[in-house]
Amino acid sequence: MKNTAFKQTLILVLIFTLIFTMAGCNAKPAEAPEEQTAKSEESATPEKEIKNPDTFIEATTSTIETLDLHFMTSSATTCIAYNVYDSLLVRNEQGELEPCLASEIPSYENELIKDKDNGGMSIEFPIREGVKFHNGELLTPEDVKYTFTRGIIVGALSDLCQALTGEGAFNSLVEKEGMDKAYDILDAAITVEGNSVVFNLGEPFAPFIEIVSDDGAEYGILNKKWAVDEGAWPGTKETVKDYVAITDENNTLHDKMMGTGPFKLGSWQQGERLTLDRFDDYWQGPAKISRVVREIITEGNIAIQKLQKGDIDFVELSLPEVQQVEGYEGIKVVKDIPAAQLIKINFNFDINGDKYIGNKEFGSNGAPSNIFSDLDVRKAFCYAFDYKTFIDDVLLGTGIKPYGPVLVGYPTANPNNPQYDLDLAKAEEHFKNAFGGELWEKGFKLTVPYNEGSTSRQRALEILQANLKQINPKFEIELTSLPWAAYVGAINDKELPMSIFGILPSYDHPYCSLAYHMYSDGYYAGVNGYTELAKEKYDPLIKELAKTFDAERTEEISHELQKLSSEDALSIFHYQVIGQVGMRDWVQGYHTTAYPFLVDYYDIYKD
Repeated sequence: MKNTAFKQTLILVLIFTLIFTMAGCNAKPAEAPEEQTAKSEESATPEKEIKNPDTFIEATTSTIETLDLHFMTSSATTCIAYNVYDSLLVRNEQGELEPCLASEIPSYENELIKDKDNGGMSIEFPIREGVKFHNGELLTPEDVKYTFTRGIIVGALSDLCQALTGEGAFNSLVEKEGMDKAYDILDAAITVEGNSVVFNLGEPFAPFIEIVSDDGAEYGILNKKWAVDEGAWPGTKETVKDYVAITDENNTLHDKMMGTGPFKLGSWQQGERLTLDRFDDYWQGPAKISRVVREIITEGNIAIQKLQKGDIDFVELSLPEVQQVEGYEGIKVVKDIPAAQLIKINFNFDINGDKYIGNKEFGSNGAPSNIFSDLDVRKAFCYAFDYKTFIDDVLLGTGIKPYGPVLVGYPTANPNNPQYDLDLAKAEEHFKNAFGGELWEKGFKLTVPYNEGSTSRQRALEILQANLKQINPKFEIELTSLPWAAYVGAINDKELPMSIFGILPSYDHPYCSLAYHMYSDGYYAGVNGYTELAKEKYDPLIKELAKTFDAERTEEISHELQKLSSEDALSIFHYQVIGQVGMRDWVQGYHTTAYPFLVDYYDIYKD
């Protein structure tokens, strides 16, 4: 494997245990994925000919919105970054840290972590020598400093920004300190000392080591010279103001990649396919396969037909699709993979534009842009969703109901957190209280997109649509579909009244999920318009969570934030994924991880 699995095996074990012991989740004890694969291989009839023997072809419904790892917000893109970039540290299959682009793991014992007299700490990462970027340039500590500084300036890497500056976004630091001082603070927080990069924290940050150990999915390292030559931030204080919180539309690295990983970018035909070529000078040795093709196929039946013909090698499957291919000659299926992926239906408190809300007034032609700013509306929607029917009938039992924003199986996930279940009477009560009764009297019409090719997202909205109509015939949701990249773009542009999007924690400390979901400088508060609510109610707890090393207090804070999320009905916690994948039986080297759709191409080969 690329020196590591992407997620800790410990988490998988915990999730497996919970899935198969929780009452009502309808999951049956399954064979281990390895056993299933072995049995499939025994029963399959060997193919006379392996198609495209040196190329791995993966089908997906999700288009790619950007190639810049500092603007990636979905798994469709981070799984590409994972194979193109490396991070400072990684975790192996046993969940243990291992060096990657850093040659040592910082600790107090090796004196790479030191406490400072001012209450802060320094964390030093010696940088591995002799590592090449895809353009032949050698990795230097300056590349690491530039990458993280640039990522924070453009508005990404919020966890790292919080750790280094005390603010979750560089823009927030600028508002507080002014541009010059904000840059000076950031510049002093990441320094180059000899062949090391040193991070200078004003105060301890509990999950720091974990956040830079994500195998390159978000914390990969760019080549500075290449980035500057391509028009990215030049790396100077004088130019910072032109790059603070820029959008991807104004980003010159939107369609470019330059990492140290086992694969380099070949070509990208937006909305159709992306190709990666093996990087023969990869520092851990070249990958087994020469080329990877990621093909966008939005129709599941077409992908299955191509898999059956051997025209593609790998595809993620829904359970009904599993039933179509299981036992098919030449195909092996891996089922019941507990995934570190929580899907939620998000409410936008301040909808931008009128594309999906008509005339912006209650009635049969639209809804106001602040319809979800009313707590009663959000609670009513939470009670109007049929969680059990969705999991039982749509997912056929291959999903579990989350407790809240911390995933089931992760440390501090609280099974006693207040929950919403289908209750149309309670939904009606809250709808009648909303907006002083105006909403109930006049009704509303919302247009809610889902991403094309996702029958599960479509069915979820259809369930909600039918229940709302049953509560009040004046409540109307019209459904439409968008290509994945357009869907993600509309979420980021704050245009969608509701969105079905998720949490894929890159480390298991609860700060990861909770800050992403609830922090004012986190992703969801920004795109869903509850930044002020977050500043008032959640931020003090989020910041305390970041700096506490006491396990008991960490759990207390996590439980309190999970409770607040439920009380404030920030979103419908839809389901936690159990994954299935199908592949040709000539595919070797696929490893099950907490992200079934994430393929480590480094170990893949055909035989």
